[in-house]
Amino acid sequence: MRVISILLITVSSALFGQDSPHGPLNYICSDCHSTEGWNELSLPMKFNHAAAGYVLEGQHRNTACRNCHTTLKFVGLSKVCISCHKNDYDAAISINHRTAGFSTECSQCHRQSAVSWQVDFDHNMTQFPTRGAHAAVACKSCHMNNIFRGTPMQCIACHQTEYAATRNPDHQTARFPTDCAFCHRALTWQPAALFPHSNFPIGTGAKHRPGRWNSCGDCHTTQSNYQLFECINCHEHNKSSTDSHHGGIRNYSYQSQACYRCHPQGLAE
Repeated sequence: MRVISILLITVSSALFGQDSPHGPLNYICSDCHSTEGWNELSLPMKFNHAAAGYVLEGQHRNTACRNCHTTLKFVGLSKVCISCHKNDYDAAISINHRTAGFSTECSQCHRQSAVSWQVDFDHNMTQFPTRGAHAAVACKSCHMNNIFRGTPMQCIACHQTEYAATRNPDHQTARFPTDCAFCHRALTWQPAALFPHSNFPIGTGAKHRPGRWNSCGDCHTTQSNYQLFECINCHEHNKSSTDSHHGGIRNYSYQSQACYRCHPQGLAE
């Protein structure tokens, strides 16, 4: 054993500062190798991979040296992702990377997680930020058949089924715009009433605050015509009680349009 140790130190001294099988490394053999044999590494190794210009993170930290360094020459190995991950790139099944025209720079979409190559593509840097409910949607739900560039950004391109199936209110019958953002927020589809009630501020008055009504149909009882609305369905169900509250008021009548004429702001003025 003493002979092997002396031999290792001697060889290390001879190679240090000169050409070694690994290229011009500023390390002696015993920094990485054990006296038990060249295939037995001395752990922990003194070799600092970060000092070589390539920091090992996540999965790369658990990868055996020879998986990347397939020859004894370590210096000059390509740092480009595809040089090691070409087979992974070509074999990707859920999303065919080559057909989709994905970049071969893996780090654009993946992070070096210690668990898996989780997708970390920042969609918010594109022309279509995926915020709110969109952030949790799987890529292939919108990007079908490995088509990514040129995917329609109009709401209706993905939400035609929901638009046609909605009955309260019936979007098609009421001829609602197909731009979902006109009434909905991307954070969540509820509450949905973001429709700009420019002629009637739906958020004012004690009865109009959020939580006091459940759907557009509470006021718009005629699904085919949203220009029509009802006030008395919510405010008063008893005509005689309403009549007594409006005694002496000129042009009063127990009718929704009359309510709006006197209370255009939804307040009890």
